Amino acid sequence: MEINLANTDIISILNDLDKEKILYLCERAEEMRDLEKDGKRWLLNNTFTGENQKVLAYMFYEPSTRTRFRFDTAMRELGGKRDGFTGTEGTSMTKKETIRDTVKMMEANHFDAIVMRHPKAGALQWAADVADIPVINAGDGKNEHPTQALLDLFTIYINNNKSLDGLRIGLGGDLSHGRTIRSLVFALSHFDDVTIRWAAEDYLGLPEGIHEVAERRGVKIIRERSVEDVINDCEYYYMTRPQFEKMGGEISESEIAGLLKRYRITLEKIRKSKARLMHPLPVNGEVAEIEFPVFFTKNQLFYQQAENGIFLSKALLFEILSDETYRIFRDRLPESLLVGNNRLERAIKNREKESLAIDVIQNGVVLDHLSYGTLDRIRSELALNEYSVFGGEIINDEKKAILKIKEGELSERDYKKIAMISPEPTINIIRENKVKEKFVYLLCENENCITREIMEDVPPKFYNDDGVVRCRYCGQRYNIKSRKVSDEEKEIFVKSLPEKVEKLS
Repeated sequence: MEINLANTDIISILNDLDKEKILYLCERAEEMRDLEKDGKRWLLNNTFTGENQKVLAYMFYEPSTRTRFRFDTAMRELGGKRDGFTGTEGTSMTKKETIRDTVKMMEANHFDAIVMRHPKAGALQWAADVADIPVINAGDGKNEHPTQALLDLFTIYINNNKSLDGLRIGLGGDLSHGRTIRSLVFALSHFDDVTIRWAAEDYLGLPEGIHEVAERRGVKIIRERSVEDVINDCEYYYMTRPQFEKMGGEISESEIAGLLKRYRITLEKIRKSKARLMHPLPVNGEVAEIEFPVFFTKNQLFYQQAENGIFLSKALLFEILSDETYRIFRDRLPESLLVGNNRLERAIKNREKESLAIDVIQNGVVLDHLSYGTLDRIRSELALNEYSVFGGEIINDEKKAILKIKEGELSERDYKKIAMISPEPTINIIRENKVKEKFVYLLCENENCITREIMEDVPPKFYNDDGVVRCRYCGQRYNIKSRKVSDEEKEIFVKSLPEKVEKLS
């Protein structure tokens, strides 16, 4: 099987890879593994040296041990160089430097690829849109961790007669807050006849959004009552630690430990099971979601996972950086990064003049269908003075607010600020006493999405996933709620969206 992955971004296991590419990477990773086990690791030491010198940049806005060192080791064993940062202290991020500028700075310093982790969902898709060099997602918020999913699949591949079809997988632990589970389920959805069973408390359970995507792609998902029900009916059991850092203090750590107690993996629970135990590591030393004696059983597979990550990372870098074309730095951003596709156009109708009608100003912007009680917050957020705006609230069956800005137009940042306070505002652009543009402004509802980070200036974009509107950056489903938008207008909008995520630059 020959597949060209040169200069490919690896941002989403769902959108950037398919069954053939995953199997191809597993084959290449197995070759790396065979070299290691035969004592011939040194054969690849000159891969990225000399005239084919390659340098990897790592940009870790969050702490990392396993992923950072996986790529560091992989690049070192291929003869390449690497440099970058872990944590934002001592970098220009403390000066409010954007992802956009940091990525271009890395390019300007002649790096050949970037591996990056960021706390905001969608940050890696944005980095890939900006960059002219390949970008590898090492984890973005609670969104995805595709390289972890790849090494997980590779581990199953070499323990399952080189097949990833017909799998019976069990999931346990914190399935709600971790990106490894999301990416693993999405990765499994590329294969045939896959059954996933899971058991967890509601707070830690598999999110509905993951269910929806996987089941639509043919994966059978079953919720069981106990770990025993799952582990006795699966070939591989994937356990995860509690992701306290992503829970935002919603519930105490002691309460979480209590919820996980009955789902811990103990010797007693695996005594009659042949399931191989997997874990992305680290195991939480205090909660101990896997009992220590289990580490010594034949079921344990997670240390093998750790080394398999090196082989998979080597294979990935080998394929992505295989192009020997000399790359010249492009010191311009593509214009496609300026605009989004989130403006749901509305029909412009003539209106009679009335006290709160939109056509009582000559030039400016009218914000209509604002949530009742949001006027003061919007005025304050946009720093509007009393001489430039006027408006009011209508108390009827809608109970809405209207705000009129007498002169000038608003920026993309302004629209984002408004939509974060009052979702789906209707924007009317007035010129010479007439409505020239009218649209509903849509903004991803995921509060951790990179498109909601004001200073990053990421233009909101959506794509059409078989009739489902999803955010280009974090993948979250968006349901259009505006009662003023007709079904026909919604249908036209959805059909206008691209059917998949494509690199913009």
